[in-house]
Amino acid sequence: MAATFAVVDDDLASQRMLADILNTRGDVIAEFSSGHEALRFFESGRRVDVCFIDLLMPDLSGIEVVEKVLSMFPETLFVMISQVEAKTLMAKAYTVGIEFFIHKPINRNEILAIAERVLEKQRLKSTLDQIEKSLAEIRALKPVKSYQPDEQIIKKRFQGIFADLGIVGETGSRELQAIVLRFKDHEEELVNLPLRSIYQAIAGNEEEIQSIEQRIRRVIKQALGNIALRGLEDFYDEYFERYASKYFDYAEVRDRVLELRQKRTSSARINIRKFLIALYMDVLHDI
Repeated sequence: MAATFAVVDDDLASQRMLADILNTRGDVIAEFSSGHEALRFFESGRRVDVCFIDLLMPDLSGIEVVEKVLSMFPETLFVMISQVEAKTLMAKAYTVGIEFFIHKPINRNEILAIAERVLEKQRLKSTLDQIEKSLAEIRALKPVKSYQPDEQIIKKRFQGIFADLGIVGETGSRELQAIVLRFKDHEEELVNLPLRSIYQAIAGNEEEIQSIEQRIRRVIKQALGNIALRGLEDFYDEYFERYASKYFDYAEVRDRVLELRQKRTSSARINIRKFLIALYMDVLHDI
C-alpha cells in the first residue's frame, strides 16, 4: 500500500511544490493552507502516514497543530518546514514530537530522502510492535517471574546499553533492537544463521535487507568509535572495560584506538555477530 501524505503550508507555491514531490513517493491525499483546516481534517477522524507542515502560519502555528494531532493520533509522523532558523522554535518543535525540521527553500532530493527515512522509521516501529505483541502473547502463557513486566525491563536495558555506547536514537539502533526481540528464545539461530537470514527476519521485503545491513554496520562502527575514544582517554574507563572486549574483537578496538590517536579515518573491521550476541545476552538474561 502506498504511503499517504498531507501538506500544510499557507504559501500556495510551496504547498504545490511539496505535493508534487511527495506524489512521486506516495499519495498526497490532503493539502491545506491553514492550521485550522488541517486540524479539522484530523478531528474528523481521518489520518495520514506523514504530514509535512509549515512552522509559522497566520491562524494556528505548525507546533500547535502537531501537539493537538499527536494527542489524537500519536502514530502520525510530522516533518516541519520553515524559513525560520530560530533555535528556540526548532527545539520546541522537536519537543512536541516532530521527526525532522527542514529549512526552506525546498529541495526535492532532501524532501524525498527525509520522507524515506520517516517511512522507514514507521515500518520498523510496526515490526517492533508486532514482535512485542507476539512476545506479550507468549508471556501470557508463562508464570510471572517479576513484579515488573518483561517489556519494561527489556526497554530499560536497551536504553541503558545504547546510552553507554553513545548510540541512543541513532539510525540502526532500532534494527539492533528488532533483531534481539525477533530471536528471543532462539539464541541458537542468532549464533548459527547467516547474517543475511538474520536481517531478512526483520525486513519487510528483499529490497530492505541491504539497507538494514548497512545501518547496523554503521551504528556498530559508531559504537566502536565511542568506546575506543573512551579507551584512548582512559584505559581504565568504566565503559571501556565493560564493553570493549565483550562487544568487539580485540583487534577492532586496538585498530580504532590507533586510528583515533593518529587522527585517521576509520577502516577497522567489525564483528557484527559478536556484537549482536553480546547485546542479546545483556538484554535478555534472566527474562
